[in-house]
Amino acid sequence: MRTQQISRRYARALFELEQDGAKNRAALEKLAAVAELDAVREVLGNPSYPAKLKTAVLEKAAGTLPAEMKRLVAMLCERGKAELLPEIRELFEQMMRQAESEVEADVVTAVKLSEAQQKGLAKELGKITGRSVRLSVSEDASLLGGLVVRIGDRLIDYSVRSRLEALKRAMAA
Repeated sequence: MRTQQISRRYARALFELEQDGAKNRAALEKLAAVAELDAVREVLGNPSYPAKLKTAVLEKAAGTLPAEMKRLVAMLCERGKAELLPEIRELFEQMMRQAESEVEADVVTAVKLSEAQQKGLAKELGKITGRSVRLSVSEDASLLGGLVVRIGDRLIDYSVRSRLEALKRAMAA
Protein backbone atom coordinates (compact mmCIF):
# COMPACT_ATOMS: atom_id res chain seq x y z
CA MET A 1 0.00 0.00 0.00
CA ARG A 2 1.32 3.45 -0.86
CA THR A 3 2.37 5.67 2.03
CA GLN A 4 -0.13 8.38 1.14
CA GLN A 5 -3.02 5.92 1.44
CA ILE A 6 -1.76 4.86 4.85
CA SER A 7 -1.20 8.46 5.93
CA ARG A 8 -4.66 9.44 4.72
CA ARG A 9 -6.26 6.80 6.99
CA TYR A 10 -4.52 8.19 10.06
CA ALA A 11 -5.23 11.79 9.00
CA ARG A 12 -8.92 10.95 8.48
CA ALA A 13 -9.13 9.41 11.97
CA LEU A 14 -7.50 12.50 13.52
CA PHE A 15 -9.78 14.76 11.50
CA GLU A 16 -12.87 12.92 12.75
CA LEU A 17 -11.62 13.19 16.34
CA GLU A 18 -11.07 16.92 15.78
CA GLN A 19 -14.61 17.30 14.45
CA ASP A 20 -15.87 15.55 17.60
CA GLY A 21 -14.13 18.12 19.78
CA ALA A 22 -10.67 16.68 20.41
CA LYS A 23 -7.90 19.26 20.29
CA ASN A 24 -4.98 17.41 18.70
CA ARG A 25 -3.97 19.88 16.00
CA ALA A 26 -1.14 21.55 17.94
CA ALA A 27 0.17 18.20 19.22
CA LEU A 28 0.22 16.78 15.69
CA GLU A 29 2.12 19.85 14.52
CA LYS A 30 4.74 19.34 17.26
CA LEU A 31 5.08 15.62 16.53
CA ALA A 32 5.48 16.18 12.80
CA ALA A 33 8.12 18.87 13.40
CA VAL A 34 10.03 16.51 15.68
CA ALA A 35 9.75 13.65 13.17
CA GLU A 36 11.29 15.89 10.49
CA LEU A 37 14.49 16.44 12.50
CA ASP A 38 17.42 14.55 10.99
CA ALA A 39 18.46 12.79 14.22
CA VAL A 40 14.89 11.70 14.97
CA ARG A 41 14.31 10.62 11.36
CA GLU A 42 17.36 8.32 11.63
CA VAL A 43 15.94 6.68 14.76
CA LEU A 44 12.44 6.31 13.29
CA GLY A 45 13.71 4.88 10.01
CA ASN A 46 16.04 2.36 11.61
CA PRO A 47 14.30 -1.01 12.09
CA SER A 48 16.89 -2.16 14.63
CA TYR A 49 15.54 0.27 17.25
CA PRO A 50 12.56 -1.09 19.23
CA ALA A 51 9.16 0.58 18.97
CA LYS A 52 9.22 1.57 22.67
CA LEU A 53 12.44 3.54 22.13
CA LYS A 54 10.98 5.32 19.09
CA THR A 55 7.83 6.13 21.06
CA ALA A 56 9.87 7.48 23.96
CA VAL A 57 12.00 9.65 21.64
CA LEU A 58 8.93 11.21 19.99
CA GLU A 59 7.05 11.77 23.24
CA LYS A 60 10.09 13.24 25.03
CA ALA A 61 10.94 15.59 22.16
CA ALA A 62 7.33 16.71 21.57
CA GLY A 63 6.57 17.38 25.24
CA THR A 64 3.12 17.02 26.75
CA LEU A 65 0.71 15.16 24.45
CA PRO A 66 -3.00 14.35 24.72
CA ALA A 67 -3.87 10.69 25.34
CA GLU A 68 -5.09 10.18 21.74
CA MET A 69 -1.78 11.41 20.37
CA LYS A 70 0.21 9.16 22.72
CA ARG A 71 -1.79 6.18 21.45
CA LEU A 72 -1.23 7.29 17.86
CA VAL A 73 2.53 7.60 18.41
CA ALA A 74 2.71 4.17 20.04
CA MET A 75 0.69 2.58 17.23
CA LEU A 76 2.74 4.23 14.48
CA CYS A 77 5.99 3.16 16.13
CA GLU A 78 4.79 -0.42 16.61
CA ARG A 79 3.80 -0.61 12.94
CA GLY A 80 6.99 1.04 11.71
CA LYS A 81 5.10 4.03 10.31
CA ALA A 82 6.22 6.86 12.61
CA GLU A 83 8.18 8.52 9.80
CA LEU A 84 4.79 9.24 8.16
CA LEU A 85 3.92 11.88 10.78
CA PRO A 86 4.81 14.87 8.52
CA GLU A 87 2.68 13.44 5.71
CA ILE A 88 -0.18 12.70 8.12
CA ARG A 89 0.00 16.30 9.36
CA GLU A 90 -0.13 17.68 5.80
CA LEU A 91 -3.15 15.56 4.86
CA PHE A 92 -4.86 16.45 8.14
CA GLU A 93 -4.29 20.16 7.48
CA GLN A 94 -5.76 19.81 3.99
CA MET A 95 -8.89 18.23 5.49
CA MET A 96 -9.14 20.98 8.10
CA ARG A 97 -8.75 23.75 5.52
CA GLN A 98 -11.43 22.15 3.38
CA ALA A 99 -13.79 21.81 6.35
CA GLU A 100 -13.23 25.41 7.42
CA SER A 101 -13.58 26.93 3.97
CA GLU A 102 -16.66 28.38 2.42
CA VAL A 103 -19.41 26.26 0.98
CA GLU A 104 -21.16 26.74 -2.37
CA ALA A 105 -24.94 27.13 -2.30
CA ASP A 106 -26.98 26.89 -5.51
CA VAL A 107 -30.07 29.05 -5.12
CA VAL A 108 -33.00 29.04 -7.53
CA THR A 109 -35.57 31.79 -7.06
CA ALA A 110 -38.79 32.75 -8.80
CA VAL A 111 -37.69 36.39 -9.12
CA LYS A 112 -34.35 38.16 -9.22
CA LEU A 113 -32.81 38.81 -5.79
CA SER A 114 -31.27 42.19 -4.98
CA GLU A 115 -27.69 42.38 -3.65
CA ALA A 116 -29.00 43.05 -0.15
CA GLN A 117 -31.29 40.01 -0.32
CA GLN A 118 -28.42 37.83 -1.53
CA LYS A 119 -26.17 39.02 1.29
CA GLY A 120 -28.92 38.38 3.85
CA LEU A 121 -29.59 34.92 2.44
CA ALA A 122 -25.86 34.08 2.49
CA LYS A 123 -25.67 35.23 6.11
CA GLU A 124 -28.66 33.08 7.16
CA LEU A 125 -27.34 30.04 5.30
CA GLY A 126 -24.00 30.62 7.01
CA LYS A 127 -25.75 30.33 10.37
CA ILE A 128 -27.28 27.02 9.28
CA THR A 129 -24.07 25.51 7.88
CA GLY A 130 -21.60 27.07 10.29
CA ARG A 131 -19.39 28.14 7.37
CA SER A 132 -19.24 31.10 5.06
CA VAL A 133 -21.52 30.65 2.06
CA ARG A 134 -20.95 31.68 -1.55
CA LEU A 135 -24.17 31.90 -3.54
CA SER A 136 -24.77 30.88 -7.11
CA VAL A 137 -28.17 32.37 -7.93
CA SER A 138 -30.43 31.52 -10.87
CA GLU A 139 -34.08 32.20 -11.68
CA ASP A 140 -36.94 29.84 -12.51
CA ALA A 141 -40.39 31.39 -12.87
CA SER A 142 -42.05 27.95 -12.57
CA LEU A 143 -41.36 28.07 -8.80
CA LEU A 144 -44.14 30.71 -8.61
CA GLY A 145 -42.50 32.19 -5.52
CA GLY A 146 -39.98 31.38 -2.80
CA LEU A 147 -36.68 29.62 -3.39
CA VAL A 148 -34.86 26.31 -3.56
CA VAL A 149 -31.38 26.01 -2.04
CA ARG A 150 -28.94 23.16 -2.63
CA ILE A 151 -25.83 22.94 -0.44
CA GLY A 152 -23.88 19.81 -1.26
CA ASP A 153 -26.36 16.94 -0.92
CA ARG A 154 -28.76 18.99 1.21
CA LEU A 155 -31.89 20.45 -0.40
CA ILE A 156 -33.99 23.20 1.18
CA ASP A 157 -37.20 23.78 -0.77
CA TYR A 158 -39.27 26.84 0.16
CA SER A 159 -40.93 27.26 -3.20
CA VAL A 160 -44.63 27.97 -3.64
CA ARG A 161 -44.77 25.24 -6.31
CA SER A 162 -43.66 22.49 -3.88
CA ARG A 163 -46.03 23.78 -1.19
CA LEU A 164 -48.96 23.65 -3.64
CA GLU A 165 -47.98 20.13 -4.74
CA ALA A 166 -47.84 19.01 -1.10
CA LEU A 167 -51.26 20.53 -0.47
CA LYS A 168 -52.62 18.79 -3.57
CA ARG A 169 -51.28 15.41 -2.38
CA ALA A 170 -52.72 15.97 1.10
CA MET A 171 -56.15 16.81 -0.25
CA ALA A 172 -56.16 13.76 -2.57
CA ALA A 173 -55.38 11.37 0.27
